[in-house]
Amino acid sequence: MSIIDVHTHAFADSIAGAALSTLLGAAEVNAYYDGTIAGLVAAMDRSGVDCSVVAPVATKPSQVATINRWVTSISNPRIIPFGAMHPDFEDPGTELARLKALGVKGIKLHSQNQEFCPDEPRLDPVYEAASNLGMVILFHAGGFVVKQGTEARPAEFARMLDRFPRLTCILAHMGSYLYWDEVREYLCGRDVYLDTAYVPRHLPDPEFLALIRDHGVHRVLFGSDGPWTDAGVEIGHLRGLGLTSAELEAVLGGNAERLLGL
Repeated sequence: MSIIDVHTHAFADSIAGAALSTLLGAAEVNAYYDGTIAGLVAAMDRSGVDCSVVAPVATKPSQVATINRWVTSISNPRIIPFGAMHPDFEDPGTELARLKALGVKGIKLHSQNQEFCPDEPRLDPVYEAASNLGMVILFHAGGFVVKQGTEARPAEFARMLDRFPRLTCILAHMGSYLYWDEVREYLCGRDVYLDTAYVPRHLPDPEFLALIRDHGVHRVLFGSDGPWTDAGVEIGHLRGLGLTSAELEAVLGGNAERLLGL
């Protein structure tokens, strides 16, 4: 069984130390690798992960090009680089088409770090381009370990999905960190992927298992949110959740293989 982690973070070697220090100083979290690609791969070896999606966040439009030059330079076959995008980036369609041509399968958007609500019209050019190109958007969804910025809530994602039904999305943290009752109300059963990042031990296991099954096991993906969790511990938690062997295989890798064309 392949294990694919659809939600990790890494930085260019030259800035990884500073980036990790800044993020660790802003929240009471631990780092389980050093924030570099090499550190991520070593962590994957320890935890038994075969492939990982690296999802960068551009906090300013001016960072998009630099980050995307870095992600498209990653050559490790076990790393699936997503691109960066910002709501205020000029001509996102051209940049997404360029990334697509280079083999990039998706992008990351983060409402709190980028100050947007997912149903804002200013995101329409990004959504239209991603829909037309068949690219995945991985969204931060819900609350955050650091209380800051705009929380993307399930009702907003539901309105976005109504307007862009061809958009392929992964909503992190099982649809909305800390707002799982709203996930049930607005998103459960819809044609959208949810990842498990940072959910174990924060959502009680019986509710976690029920949400996976009620949403549809075929639309749930394993994500660790590394380096902020130990992927091996997260995998162990999922193994003990009560999923059948077929359900576990789908969540840990089968669904991601199908979604990402691996």
